[in-house]
Amino acid sequence: MTDDADLSRRLTAAVRAVDGVTGVYAAQPVLEAAAVAIVERLRLEAPGMLVDVDRADGSVRVAVHVATAADRPAADVIRAVGERVRDLVAAEPDGDGTVLVHVTGRLVEGAVAAGPS
Repeated sequence: MTDDADLSRRLTAAVRAVDGVTGVYAAQPVLEAAAVAIVERLRLEAPGMLVDVDRADGSVRVAVHVATAADRPAADVIRAVGERVRDLVAAEPDGDGTVLVHVTGRLVEGAVAAGPS
């Protein structure tokens, strides 16, 4: 079985490499993310685990929160992130179960032209 922390780090790096992604945010609720950050800090390790991986009942659920660039449609970026994550998880040695991917766009960064007034 793949270590979920390692998988999260690799998925975080892969998501950052998707064209149009300008940032990756913790997918966990704020308090949970803060607790994880404190634990990781006490171990003196860099978290790098912004993608949430949860295994249950033969499936893998992955949650990702990203910021997208304004020069590419956010829906296209979110779709590309979801496809990348799904493909990487499915390629894992134990990735033959159901893969559920939830991608949320939290922010669009960059200049956006004003619409008609």
